[in-house]
Amino acid sequence: MPIFTSESTRCTCLFLFFTLIALPSALLAGGVKGKVLDEQGKPLPFATIFVKESGSGAVTNGEGDYEIRLEPGTYELVFQFLGYRTETRNATVGTDWQTLDVRLQVQPIELKMAGINLDGEDPAYTVMRKAIAKAGYHRQQLDSYSAQVYVKGSGRLINAPFYLRKTLKKEGIDSTKAFTSESISLIEYRRPSIFKEKVISIRTQGDDFNTDPMPYINGSFYEPKVAEAISPLSPKAFGYYRFKLESFFVDREFGVNKIKVTPRSQGENLFEGYLYIVEDYWSIYSLSLATYKFGIRFDLDQVYSPIQGEAWLPVSHKFKIFGKLVGFSFEFNYLATASQYQIVLNPDLPKGFDVIDERVEKELAEEARLQQKAIPPNASPMERLSSGEELTRKELRKILNEYEKEETKQEEAPEITFTTTMTVDSQARKRDSLYWELIRPVPLSVQEVKGYRFSDSISLKETEKRDSAKTQTTLTISSNGEEVNVSTSTTSKSFKPQSLITGASYLFKKKHQFRYDNLLFHSTFNPVEGFAISNNIIYRYRAPKSFGATLTPRYSFARDRVSAKSALFFQPANTQAKKVRWELEGGRYTFQYNSDNPLHEWLSAYLNLVVERNYIRLYEKEFIRLDYRHEKASDWEFNAGFEWANRAHLRARTTQTWFPKETRDYGDNTPLAEEAVLPLPSREKAAVLSLQFEIRPWQKYQKRNNWTSPIEYSSPTLGIHYRKGIEGLGGSATNYDFLETEFRHALRVGASGLLDLRLHAGAFLNKRYVGFADFKHFPGNQIWIVTNDPVSNYRLLDYYRFSTADKYVSAFAHNQFRKLLLTQIRPVWVAGLKENLFVNYLATPHATNYVEIGYGVDNIFRFFRFEAAASFEGGKYRDFGVFLGIASNLDNLGRLFGN
Repeated sequence: MPIFTSESTRCTCLFLFFTLIALPSALLAGGVKGKVLDEQGKPLPFATIFVKESGSGAVTNGEGDYEIRLEPGTYELVFQFLGYRTETRNATVGTDWQTLDVRLQVQPIELKMAGINLDGEDPAYTVMRKAIAKAGYHRQQLDSYSAQVYVKGSGRLINAPFYLRKTLKKEGIDSTKAFTSESISLIEYRRPSIFKEKVISIRTQGDDFNTDPMPYINGSFYEPKVAEAISPLSPKAFGYYRFKLESFFVDREFGVNKIKVTPRSQGENLFEGYLYIVEDYWSIYSLSLATYKFGIRFDLDQVYSPIQGEAWLPVSHKFKIFGKLVGFSFEFNYLATASQYQIVLNPDLPKGFDVIDERVEKELAEEARLQQKAIPPNASPMERLSSGEELTRKELRKILNEYEKEETKQEEAPEITFTTTMTVDSQARKRDSLYWELIRPVPLSVQEVKGYRFSDSISLKETEKRDSAKTQTTLTISSNGEEVNVSTSTTSKSFKPQSLITGASYLFKKKHQFRYDNLLFHSTFNPVEGFAISNNIIYRYRAPKSFGATLTPRYSFARDRVSAKSALFFQPANTQAKKVRWELEGGRYTFQYNSDNPLHEWLSAYLNLVVERNYIRLYEKEFIRLDYRHEKASDWEFNAGFEWANRAHLRARTTQTWFPKETRDYGDNTPLAEEAVLPLPSREKAAVLSLQFEIRPWQKYQKRNNWTSPIEYSSPTLGIHYRKGIEGLGGSATNYDFLETEFRHALRVGASGLLDLRLHAGAFLNKRYVGFADFKHFPGNQIWIVTNDPVSNYRLLDYYRFSTADKYVSAFAHNQFRKLLLTQIRPVWVAGLKENLFVNYLATPHATNYVEIGYGVDNIFRFFRFEAAASFEGGKYRDFGVFLGIASNLDNLGRLFGN
């Protein structure tokens, strides 16, 4: 059951009507305040105080102080702190503040002998088997609930790389200034997976370094995973954890089991610490756990209370986050309290029944089985659940799984597994300091106060910057005019001469955009063109319907020739469920024979000018192409295209190098392929029709603010691709039929492993004439730097040697392990390093079972990976190499949590 959402971490406040109506009365209202101490009189920081009558919660600060505003009346306050006996106090509140200091005593321990197995198994395993069996019940226990959530976050930069310290100091950033955030939100939940949040007030300052803990808070430990970490209550928990019963105690007439949770194998995405389970209810009483993500440690404490005497729900969360990232070390602390709970129980679920552990309670288990056999076989899951007062844990899990499946089938959109809606009140960021003084249940620390003062001091400067510069949303657009990503930049309408080199973007009337790129980024060198320079000049109109144009001129110094290509595109008023795009492109331009561009132009230029090597193979074509794309959400995608081209094979015009070596020669521009008929024709005309269809049959989605996004790894991708060379059309010489099938899937393995699989198989059904540009080319590599996708690229394969106009099979398997060799060492996995094993395979008429086997260390300094690979052909050793590449999980580094 989700409790909070990610927007809550950065914000805090009360309802708008509270501000306008109730704020004056709040100034006169009283409440309860005081200290929570231990037996020696020392303060207990972050102790939880729960008010039964109002359902309100509060937390003490680092000095043990608390403060709760209450309307006049008599209240029962419950004081909780892990390891201490829970105390209940009555308080009568008037218009003044009542001081109530509480001393908590260390929780007395009772020995729990019942449940010890004859085989000497720790009794914790009986407790955990019952709790795991009932986890599905607790997930479905509430039909709906609402609550008010207060979240406070603070953090600071502890250390920075020496070469940045002066710069950070000039910017006013040091370890004494804290990131601070507060929020109050109203949340609502409806079973099975609909969640709404309204942020009433927000106050935030500083950068949280993406340490947002909300995926853990918003998650539920009754689910198999919490932010991709294996929950101790997962059905697979016994494969990942050892459990030990540390103690048993009684709190408010509830028996509580303190269970020590220890990973069987240390590593990321596993919890360690303590889990407290309520006897007979088999629900969470509280927990104190820690886990790692990308080498960053998360300490989590949660305290639960019985709400309305029915359901145990979290009333407070405490997080401590510490980590290092690219030379920066930081720490963050978050507190969250939930109050004003209103719950509605699921009427389908019975309230009381016993869970039997058949491994220990064998006689009771047999009686329960006989009771279940007497139930009609066509009975519904809930009829079976309500049929008796005792159920074995296996039967209970089976019934609850069937119930959840039936519930899913009844949903209007069963493929959407989670729906969230978040809104922010228009006045949320306009609260003053007096308002926060009144509603803040946890006083700020000295560093937090300094952080807010610093925030106030720079707010005027930030306002001046916004007034003096126009901040707008600009689009990063690829050379064909397609939107790649969205970013915010400050753009001036005035033209600057240096922008002719550095590039610029102009926005007119919020719908028209004109931009051109940095010339330096589009300068290169190759043996065919010598030095070459190009640029993308782009116009785009954005509205419900969008269209645009791209012009890409290119000048070759060695050929003294100008070439260019241009594109027009049109996108109707697309929706999330349907996306359509038309594009018309044409011109005269230079391309690599492998259209996937396995060798980056800059790396090729480096090899030419510095190393005196040449691996790039280029040709020129005069062409016109029409493309159509139709996508339905992420379920399927259809692409169709037609191209007519006049292709020209190009000869090398220069062998320029800055460091000539007598033992080396430039390779010319002729592709060295086993199946190529040399010399390649100087010119050929080609008319090609292309059709491609991909489907993800089991794709699942999550929905946020009416925006539906696919859930990673929920479905494989199946694809089919057909190309037809049409002879005679416009003088076309091509005459072939090409068919390819494709399978792609990535799936989580264990706690944090990731297995990536790719398979391509195809054949030229007709190959009367296949131009070399039409061959099936493979993603090879002949240099020590790997820039392409680490999953679907060969490491030691010549770029064009096995290019084929016949049949082929290409396969890739890439497994990123949670722990393998080096990552068995704690400092290694704590640093966030990963280990990979990969196997690549290729079979063509000339590639006799070509195989690569490799090992890699990933996430070095968060950005790089090191690999070693060996290749074999026909079962015989062929080659070996070591490589440096970009970290394969670099895209995930910014989001430290799973969804």
